[in-house]
Amino acid sequence: MKVKMCLLAFALLVVLSGCSDPVQEDLLSYINEDMKPLAVVEEEVIAEYDSVTGDNYVDDMTTYMHIEEVVIPMYRDFIEQLEAADPATSEVQQLHESYIEAVNIQNHGMLKILAAIDQQDYDMIAEANDMLAEGRAGIRSFTNDLEKLAEEHNVEMTD
Repeated sequence: MKVKMCLLAFALLVVLSGCSDPVQEDLLSYINEDMKPLAVVEEEVIAEYDSVTGDNYVDDMTTYMHIEEVVIPMYRDFIEQLEAADPATSEVQQLHESYIEAVNIQNHGMLKILAAIDQQDYDMIAEANDMLAEGRAGIRSFTNDLEKLAEEHNVEMTD
């Protein structure tokens, strides 16, 4: 699973232009204060997941134990921190909620992987992979919507 944190590597430099705009100010705060530190956490979680799946798969037990003991606790912590972010404007709140939804779909996909391994159910693994793909698609959609909102409010995002 190759999920890049959607806020354009979150090493964003934001350049203001124009007058006072509450959405612009909220976006700046959201990106730089709320999301930038969380990007590192999510990248670490995804790296841990990738370390035991795909080309890095060794065996079911190794994958199961690592996801259960390392990945899921890290991802739960990430989700708690993500849910603690409280954007001030409805535009950024809506955007943030879409991101939370996508991340939760991915979390459920990872939990379903555990159940599938436990039950040795290959159909369930396919369902879990579909959930992970849906979560990734949601994150891509969030990224696109973030870029559009930033453009609408004169917030330039660069890596």
